[in-house]
Amino acid sequence: MGFLDFLKKDKKDKDKIDFDSIKEIGPEDIKLAKEKRLKNDKRKKDEILKDNTFGEIAKKHSNRNNRIAAVMEIKSQDLLEDLAMDNKDRYVRTIATSRITDPNILEELAYNAKYTDVRQIAFDKMGKVDNVLAEIAKYDKKGKNRLSAVREIKDELVLMDICINAEDQKVRLNAIEKIENNQILAEILKNSSDKKIINIIINKENFQNQEILSKIALNNEYDKFIRVEALNKLDIDDESNKEKIKEIAFNEENEHVRSAAIEKLENKEDLIDIALNSNDSSSRIKATEQIEDEETLKEIALNDSDKFVRIEALKSIKNQNILKEIYLHEDDSFVRSEAIKNIDLMSDLIEISIEDDDLIVAKNALNKVIGDKQNYIDELGLEEFEDNLKNVANRSKHEEISRLAIKNIESEEILVKVSNESNYLSTQLDAISKIKSVNVLSEIAKTNSNSNIRLNTIKKIKDKKILEDISLNGQFNDVRIEAIAKIKNQEILVDLAQNDDDAKIREAACKKIVNSSVLESISNNDSDKYVREIAKRRLELLKK
Repeated sequence: MGFLDFLKKDKKDKDKIDFDSIKEIGPEDIKLAKEKRLKNDKRKKDEILKDNTFGEIAKKHSNRNNRIAAVMEIKSQDLLEDLAMDNKDRYVRTIATSRITDPNILEELAYNAKYTDVRQIAFDKMGKVDNVLAEIAKYDKKGKNRLSAVREIKDELVLMDICINAEDQKVRLNAIEKIENNQILAEILKNSSDKKIINIIINKENFQNQEILSKIALNNEYDKFIRVEALNKLDIDDESNKEKIKEIAFNEENEHVRSAAIEKLENKEDLIDIALNSNDSSSRIKATEQIEDEETLKEIALNDSDKFVRIEALKSIKNQNILKEIYLHEDDSFVRSEAIKNIDLMSDLIEISIEDDDLIVAKNALNKVIGDKQNYIDELGLEEFEDNLKNVANRSKHEEISRLAIKNIESEEILVKVSNESNYLSTQLDAISKIKSVNVLSEIAKTNSNSNIRLNTIKKIKDKKILEDISLNGQFNDVRIEAIAKIKNQEILVDLAQNDDDAKIREAACKKIVNSSVLESISNNDSDKYVREIAKRRLELLKK
């Protein structure tokens, strides 16, 4: 059936258009039709010779008037078609077209002529006004003319052609707004790449035909995004639609469409079936998203081969025992981190931040504790909360985690314990840096067995009385020497220089003494030659 015959069909049956029956007339069809007509050609030889002669003049003569005159003499409809089909001379091709009366040849030109002016004339002679307007809408040089033409068109099949083939997007958009037939809209979806056109169709209020929407959803000839939009418009209360959605959810090859169908599934058993048995991980993820039963989710989280499916299962599990079991069973650090997001018991989180071999997992656990700090303090009390952090600071397998814990401890009593007990010097020093009490700092400086701790502590102390006390009573020489360097009390300095048992302390004190007679006495009498030398140099410096 030709296109003309198709358009003559009864338009009452608008929703049952057989698009496969619309056959375009191609070069091969034209060739066969012409051969058939030539077999039935009743012209005499001299008439054929005359037509051929005029035809050559119409094609090749250098003078346009002669070419036009030749066209006017030609009797052969096929020869006129040849001139109309693709002749460069506008006058030759348009006059040739105007002289054609054979409806079949006019149809061939209407759908195959190279130039729009010829197609317009052919359509006009066929009485196809909307098709003439379509030629203007698609090809006229002036935008106003194109838009005016499309506004006049009523035939939705002609508008469909414009929606698919017009270069001007404004023209396409004007055309699509005029189309209401669901089946034509569906055909445009199949053939158009214009996203605006697609969106307009999908969002048309009248585009609700469930049969057409389901066919689009099931048909892989449509773009995947169009199929998903069609799926989303399906009425899930319709039993027929439920079966189609299930079919897509279980059998569709395209992941995007399959996921959309799974999302619309309401039957819990179907969702569990997909989540546990589908060979496709994306399908298992999408099904798992909609499952609420924690025992099923536990099975998925413990057994699925894909970590992203396991992670999805964990997102909906709240039972603390199940979460802890999954955490202990899981080897993948990303999955363990996901389990941590729903673990609320502080003791479990603290244990993870201490014991987990993976830094990120341990950090996630501690960050969850810190993030819920006030809630845990309200539940356990500040002292117990910080005591838990102390355990992390002292025992964590990761230095970074240890230091993160100390940042959230304020109790100086606990800070002192960390400065003595932590496995990491950096954490011990962090603890010292947070202590403000000079008496506490003094005690650490005087008694801590770690030189780095003592020396970093003394740097924080500025109180003269405390420094003097450390210089006199500190248990370790390094911190006493640092204290001596920061004091000016000559009585204490002289006492240390003359009486302290440790030569290094006497040396340090000598460097700060301003009494020449004392220095002279030490330079002559001290038992240690290095102390005598220091005293002598100091004395010489003061005499300058």
